[in-house]
Amino acid sequence: MDHLHQLKQLIANQQHRTFSCELDGKVVWVKRAETNAPTRWRWLSALLSRVNRNPLYMPTHAPAGAAAIADEARRLRHLAALGVPVPEVIAAEDDWIALADAGPSLKDWLLDPRRSEREKSLVLNEAAIALAKLHQAGRWHGRPALRDMAWDGEAICFLDFEEDPARVLSQEQCQIRDLLVFVHGLYRYLPAQSPLIAQAICNYKAQAPEPIWQRSVQLVDSMWAVYRLSQLLAPFAGKDVRQAYYALRFLRSPEARRRSRMRWLLLTALGLCFTLANHID
Repeated sequence: MDHLHQLKQLIANQQHRTFSCELDGKVVWVKRAETNAPTRWRWLSALLSRVNRNPLYMPTHAPAGAAAIADEARRLRHLAALGVPVPEVIAAEDDWIALADAGPSLKDWLLDPRRSEREKSLVLNEAAIALAKLHQAGRWHGRPALRDMAWDGEAICFLDFEEDPARVLSQEQCQIRDLLVFVHGLYRYLPAQSPLIAQAICNYKAQAPEPIWQRSVQLVDSMWAVYRLSQLLAPFAGKDVRQAYYALRFLRSPEARRRSRMRWLLLTALGLCFTLANHID
């Protein structure tokens, strides 16, 4: 029985969108196509991008159905030909794609209580360096969340290429977005005070193209209003807001921190003046 026929039989008996199976003694991951209808959040993101003149707010969702599968298979094969560590495409049809197993995701590594801090540090540093090298090669991932990067004990592998921000962003903007997503992911699965976060980011910075790091810091500096809002909401809002606040706080330049404090003092003083004026009246 050939591989394609085996896979079709396995897929026909599965209800999950993503699942693993065994093929000739090897683990294979199968992912079905998904329908992605536009949502209100995507329209809102597009509006925010225009109002704030920040292209990184632009929604970058993947195309739906067969187009998404074909696009991911094309990107994976192209990146593999360039030497980028991605899973092998075993087979791809109109509504599914089958990929070779690449080991546990970084998310699973960090949440596994059996892993030591030393192991976690090694994996995160390797991931940061792999992302930096990807950017050095003039490429990008699109959404390098820790669940979309794997470690097999020897090397990092990039997963899940459904989403390609290059449809709406430049190469530089795609790479900046990669860095922001990666840093956000570190705060998602590690305590905010963990030294592993700074280690990983420093390893990225040491290996990445210098302009990407500089532009990322400049972009975060320009988002001072978003930063302050997330800072105010962090104690009450959900995890995503707190993680965004921590990520922005880490990436801000010392100059922006000083300017931000001055703005904050001026706004506080202005508010105090209005309050006193109302009491005096």
